[in-house]
Amino acid sequence: MRHLIYIMALAMITLNANAQTAGLFGRNRTQNAKNMDYTPYADQSEFITDGKVVFTKTFDTTGKDKAQIYRALASWASARYMPEVENGKWNDPDYFRNLKFSSIREANEAAGHIVCQGSEEQVFSNKLLSKDFTEMEYTLELNITGQSVKATIKNIVYNYTFASSLERRPAEEVITDEYVFTKKGKWIKSMRKFRVKTIDLAHELFNEIEKTVK
Repeated sequence: MRHLIYIMALAMITLNANAQTAGLFGRNRTQNAKNMDYTPYADQSEFITDGKVVFTKTFDTTGKDKAQIYRALASWASARYMPEVENGKWNDPDYFRNLKFSSIREANEAAGHIVCQGSEEQVFSNKLLSKDFTEMEYTLELNITGQSVKATIKNIVYNYTFASSLERRPAEEVITDEYVFTKKGKWIKSMRKFRVKTIDLAHELFNEIEKTVK
C-alpha cells in the first residue's frame, strides 16, 4: 500500500511531463485506412503463445540500478493507468482514454513486480453522427529480474456490439487468424480493426516502457 501511495503521488507530475511526447499534439498520426499497408499485421506469431493471445518483450537494463528502474516504471505506470484520463487524438496509435477501472493492481518494489489493469476506450472511427469504438481490458505485468525487465500483456478482452447486442469477447475469439481472415486468406474488415488497434497498442506500450528504462 505504501508503494501505491508513493507512485500515485508522482502520477500527475509524470503525466504532465509525458504530455508533449505521448501524442497530445497529434504525434505519429496513423495512415488513412484506404491507403494503409496491413502486411505488418498479418502474422499472428507475434502474439500467440500456446493458443493464447499474449504480447511479451524483454528490455536489457544491464548496468542500471534496480531500485531506480522500479521507481521509473512505477511512476510511468501510475500516470499511464490513471482512471478517467484521455491522451492524444483518437487516430494516433498511442491514443487512449482510460475508463474508471484503469488502475495499478500491484506494486511490489522488493519483488520488482508491477501489475496494471488496462481499461480503456479504443476508437476505430469517429464521424459527425457516429463513433465506432471498443472498451478494451487487459493486464500488463512488469517484472524486473537481474539485468532485464520483462513486459507481458495478456487477458485481453473487448466489449463491443459485434452483432445486435453488446458482447464481451476474449482476444482469442477476435484477433486470431480464424476470426480476421476468410477461408481464402482475405482480411475481414470488420474484425481487422481489432487486430490493428491491439498490435498498435502493444507496440506503443513497449516503446514507452523502453524509453522509461533507458
